[in-house]
Amino acid sequence: MGNAEKEKIDKSEQKVRCIFFDAGGVLFDTPVKLGKRVTEFLVKKGYSLSEIEKSIMAAKGIKTPFVTSFQEEEDFYKRFYGTMARELGDEALGDELFSATHYAAHCELYPEVIPLLEKLSRNYQLAVISNAMPSMDKVFSRLGIRHYFKSIILSAFVYTEKPDPAIYQKALDCMDVKGEESVFIDDIMINIDGAGRSGIKAFHLDRSKMDLAALLIKYNLLQKNLSD
Repeated sequence: MGNAEKEKIDKSEQKVRCIFFDAGGVLFDTPVKLGKRVTEFLVKKGYSLSEIEKSIMAAKGIKTPFVTSFQEEEDFYKRFYGTMARELGDEALGDELFSATHYAAHCELYPEVIPLLEKLSRNYQLAVISNAMPSMDKVFSRLGIRHYFKSIILSAFVYTEKPDPAIYQKALDCMDVKGEESVFIDDIMINIDGAGRSGIKAFHLDRSKMDLAALLIKYNLLQKNLSD
């Protein structure tokens, strides 16, 4: 690499003021997915796998609406789990399933995330852009990472979702930065493309190949030693 090219890259890196993260699949995830959580819960209740599968298929027939409030989310999931419960012949199971298996209560941080956010927050403004229902908002507090982010932009609260350019522009406006001053990281390629069309440098995280720290090191946004 020539000096001129290196200088060009260095200058580009210096422009980055803000890093936007997707949430699920990037910062945290549910180690046990919904289908398995539901199955394990119902097996303990004495239901057979065939009964459980039939109830899940019935619930999947319910169209997921664009949810914009906690009440709408609760109403949807009560319909979802209520359908399963009726299929199993015990309507009381609906509330139990909702309490025991709902996504927000089962999220866990990826192990590199806390030291990574601690380091990045010294040099960049941090924010989140996530296609998520309202309950996702509580996950950041429960996992102890809310304070790292200046803004948490959830599709439920801005009435649009990735890859619509409107959500990326909303994020830029919230952080008072330009696209060329920003980086976005997501584990879904279509969202990477959407951010790119909005002028944001966007990087795809494939956790089967590398973790979040390795990706940021690869693009010179993080030094190798997180303790520095």
